[in-house]
Amino acid sequence: MDPGKVLILNQTFEAFQVCSARRAVILLFMGKAERVEDTSRVLRSPSTSFVLPSVIRLQRFVRRPVQPSIAFNKKNILKRDAHTCQYCGRNGGERMTIDHVIPKSLGGRTVWENVVSACRPCNLKKGNKPLGEAGMHLLRRPNKPLSAFYLGILAHAAQRCESWSKYLPVEADGHALMGGR
Repeated sequence: MDPGKVLILNQTFEAFQVCSARRAVILLFMGKAERVEDTSRVLRSPSTSFVLPSVIRLQRFVRRPVQPSIAFNKKNILKRDAHTCQYCGRNGGERMTIDHVIPKSLGGRTVWENVVSACRPCNLKKGNKPLGEAGMHLLRRPNKPLSAFYLGILAHAAQRCESWSKYLPVEADGHALMGGR
């Protein structure tokens, strides 16, 4: 079966988690979920064909456990930014670095709102300068993830369909663009 990912919504249409296409099909056949959005991919067997879902919704409400605060570390910064350079848009996987938007030497703090993932060439180009002086700009405004659940969903950002975006808060769906709101 296709290894694609499917967004699961809680009964209230809130993004709940991401699962494999196989798991989504099982939830649909068992009547535990309903399809909300489909992909163009079709699963075929000798007797039937089945359009693979992109988004499904659980039939029953599932309570989430109370989440502890999200740890501020490089791994979670990279997850939040989908392992993508926030200056040039290059996807660098695990070889990404993190960069302070306002350099520490100029009073920048090490907080979610001031740290982004960056590829090595952009990090070297920016160096210890403010964005304007370096002639660079951010693709997305950095912010603290809403919860560990959304951070988990963002980890699949590179593979998700555009059909997911209407079910994710602005902060989880690639963040607001600089100069946006």
